[in-house]
Amino acid sequence: MNILVIFTGGTIGSSVSGTTISTNKSNTYLLLDMFKKATNKNINFKTAEPYYALSENNTGKNFEMLISYISNALNKNYDGIIITHGTDTLQYTSAALSFAFGSNTIPIMVVSSNYVLTDKRANGLQNFISAVDFIENKCGNGVFVSYQNTNDKPYIHRASRLIAHAEFSDDVYSINNQYYGYFNGTDFIKNKNYNAKKDEIAPFNKTVFNTHSEDIEVINSYVGLKYPKVNEKWKAVIIKAYHSGTLCTDDESFCSFAKELKEKNIPCYISGAKIGTVYESATVFDEYNLKILPFASTISQYIKIWFAIQNNIDFNEIMNLSLGEDILF
Repeated sequence: MNILVIFTGGTIGSSVSGTTISTNKSNTYLLLDMFKKATNKNINFKTAEPYYALSENNTGKNFEMLISYISNALNKNYDGIIITHGTDTLQYTSAALSFAFGSNTIPIMVVSSNYVLTDKRANGLQNFISAVDFIENKCGNGVFVSYQNTNDKPYIHRASRLIAHAEFSDDVYSINNQYYGYFNGTDFIKNKNYNAKKDEIAPFNKTVFNTHSEDIEVINSYVGLKYPKVNEKWKAVIIKAYHSGTLCTDDESFCSFAKELKEKNIPCYISGAKIGTVYESATVFDEYNLKILPFASTISQYIKIWFAIQNNIDFNEIMNLSLGEDILF
C-alpha cells in the first residue's frame, strides 16, 4: 500500500509555545510515528510539503501550489493521497480539490485536527487513521474529508459538500447532513441516504489562481446591511440568503444595488434560496435577474465560480451541472 502524505501545516502540523500556536514541521514525523504506534500497519508513506502555513493564511496561490503538486503525483503509483490541513479553511481547499480532480480519481483525503497532536483532546490521529482505512479498503474514488466530531464517530464527507463551521465550534458537517459514510471501528458504513449525480462536466484543468478572488463579491445577509458600491470589474456577485432563502428586498439599498448589477450585466447569484414556494420577499429575484444557485454548499459554489472565471468559462452554462458530487439534487 503506497500513500502520498502531503503536509501543508494547520493545527495538525503545529505545536504550542506558551499561549501561541504555530506551525512546526517536526510534527509531520510525529503524526506518522503516532499512526505506526496506534495501528502497527505496514504502509509505505511518501511525504511532501509544497507549502507549510496556518490555513487561515491561505490564498489562491496555496490552491495553485497544492493542485499542481497533486496533478503531478497522480501520474505515479499511489493507492491514495492524504493532505493534512488546518480546520479554518478546510472547506475551501476541499472544494478546490473536488473541482480540480472530480470524483473519479484515486482517493484524495483531506484531514485536520481540532487541537495540536500532543493534546489528548485532538482528533487528528483518528482522522488520519480513518483516511488510511478508507484508502486501504477501497471505499470510494475522488476527494473526501475524514473528520471525527466531538464525542462522535469518524465520518467521511464528500469534500465538495462541507458547510461553514458554527461559531466557536470545530465540528465538521456536510450540507443537509449528506455525509458520505462513517467508520464503525475499521468497518466503513456508507450513508444509505447519500445521493449524488455523476460528474456532468470535466474537472477544471487550469490551476493558475490569482492570490485574491477580486473578481467575485460575496455578501452575507444581516440586519442593517447596506449594499456596497458596484465595482464594474466584478465578474460575479454572490449573496448568501437567510436560512429560509430570503433577503431584505424591501430596501432602497438592495433595490439600487440589484438594479445596477442588472444594468451592468454583472451576474448575481443567490445562495441558500429555494425554487418553488417562496416568501414574498423572494418574488423580486426574477425582476432583477438574480439567479438561484443549486442545492449546494455556499463555500463550494464560491470556489466553483472562482474556477470558472479562471478557466474563462461562463458559469451560467455549468451552474446546475454536478462536479465532484457538489450538487445534492
